[in-house]
Amino acid sequence: MRQSELADRFGVSRVPVREALNLLAAWGVIVHDPNRGFFVGPLSSDEAAQLYRYRFLVERDLFESIEWPDRTQTAELNDMLAKLDEYLGSHQRAEWLDEYYAFYGLLFDLSPDKIIRREALRLIRLTDRYRALATEAHRPGERPKAVLEHRLMTAIRTREREKVVRVYELEREKINQSILAVLAGRGL
Repeated sequence: MRQSELADRFGVSRVPVREALNLLAAWGVIVHDPNRGFFVGPLSSDEAAQLYRYRFLVERDLFESIEWPDRTQTAELNDMLAKLDEYLGSHQRAEWLDEYYAFYGLLFDLSPDKIIRREALRLIRLTDRYRALATEAHRPGERPKAVLEHRLMTAIRTREREKVVRVYELEREKINQSILAVLAGRGL
């Protein structure tokens, strides 16, 4: 990707394109070669393990601090969960990503720790390209479902903080292992 080509394609000046590309490069999503332009960064088991470890620590901290949702918030989270399943089942990745981000945004809004919330949402974005690999871990013929999110909501309804954290830890570890297994299978 070259700045000039992207600027022309989207009909904007090079300045915002350069700033966006530099931000993505700082996040490690893309890499910059001064002679050739910007490229999508390579997938790496080491990077995935570190990002998910960091995400795990930040999200677990949020789950330890959330306030219990009221009926309206619970209904909204359940509606979002149904949409997540629908989008997963119909392979609507873009819509699923938007709903996934919104679901966790609302869930993490239940915590008073807004700086940690912001970091958790940033980490969700950074792990997106690895999370896409999780779909490869499903068994053929199995309808994909937002398992972690369903189990989290079930645990949240009990209003038992230890249960919420335990469910989160268990399900997140399963997801991490499946992603790392897919990366290992690709020799990454």
